[in-house]
Amino acid sequence: MRSRLFLALAAAIAVGIAPATASSAPPGVRKLHVEAGAVHATVGASGKQVRLTLDPELQRAAERLLARSGAPEGAIVASDVRTGRILVWASRGDRDYVATPLAPSASLFKIVTAAALLEGRKVNIATPVCYTGGMSAITAADLEGRGATCTVFGEALGRSINGVFARLAGQHLTADDLRNKARDLGFDGEVPIDIPVAPSTAHVPADGLGLARAAAGFWSGRLSPLGALFAMQTIANDGERVRLSLLAPPGTHDAQDRRDAGALAPRSSDGRGLRADVARTLRSMLEVTTRRGTCAKAFRKPDGTRALGAMPVAAKTGTLVGGSPSRMFSWFASFAPSDRPEIAVSVMLANDIAWRTKANLVGRELLEIYFGRRRPGPVARRR
Repeated sequence: MRSRLFLALAAAIAVGIAPATASSAPPGVRKLHVEAGAVHATVGASGKQVRLTLDPELQRAAERLLARSGAPEGAIVASDVRTGRILVWASRGDRDYVATPLAPSASLFKIVTAAALLEGRKVNIATPVCYTGGMSAITAADLEGRGATCTVFGEALGRSINGVFARLAGQHLTADDLRNKARDLGFDGEVPIDIPVAPSTAHVPADGLGLARAAAGFWSGRLSPLGALFAMQTIANDGERVRLSLLAPPGTHDAQDRRDAGALAPRSSDGRGLRADVARTLRSMLEVTTRRGTCAKAFRKPDGTRALGAMPVAAKTGTLVGGSPSRMFSWFASFAPSDRPEIAVSVMLANDIAWRTKANLVGRELLEIYFGRRRPGPVARRR
């Protein structure tokens, strides 16, 4: 068991974070169990058992990963990005945390900021940006002057550089720009799905410093794992908002029917959340995360080889300390392969300050299980 206090995150981000209340979310999904090769559960307040679209094998694997994490609360949710079919809906704690906006969105909110900047054609991946500070907080001084450290925008998302997003948002975006893009990507309001879910919330102050802090992921609102999943699925689908489905289609009676129905389910669009070119740019920026960014270490095995081989994986991480009781929240939201997306995965762990593992390791392991069982031998390499 390791104990870390994440300097900045604890000092600057945790202020004012209160736990979500049970009344803030619908009853959710409860009493999941496998019967006749399919997953059933009680959904909503009716108490009626229904058949779900979940993959029983992958669901069991996710539940094992959550139990092994040791986190008091957490959730894993995964979808087939091509159809929106939910493959995993696993929760740990006293209620359904998949669709509960328990955790602050933290650095995942940088996805919203990056999308708004790209959609407004304010930047591109080659845009140079110089910044100062931002490790533990964003201050007014951080937004002044030229900045002591320089990078290009294409590296900033994968490396989660707070100062870059604070500066660019302050220069080019309004609070409404961020709020609107947050709604498009599932960070604010309900996501389109066939069951009742609690809405995530985005908080973006109108003042310059408050906006810059929110844009970098400081106090940007509360996000459910389902909302994070929807954002990644939207990017994976070149900006199309594909509706999610958790309830199995009528008439599926056995495991084979359920698999076939899931694979052949019609793609239902809920409109467009991003321009296609913006989604593709975000995809390349998110690949930095697992190659040389914030979770490159999690994607390296002890022998130095890369998890999932050469398969490109798009991802975003987030870490934040706060709450009551105090929690170390960690996020991992991803899709893979990023060049031909199949699965999107979102993991949130609300650990004690003394923690065993983080969301990025759990998410990587679920991806390895998903791809490993479908291909003989090592995970297939893509060129």
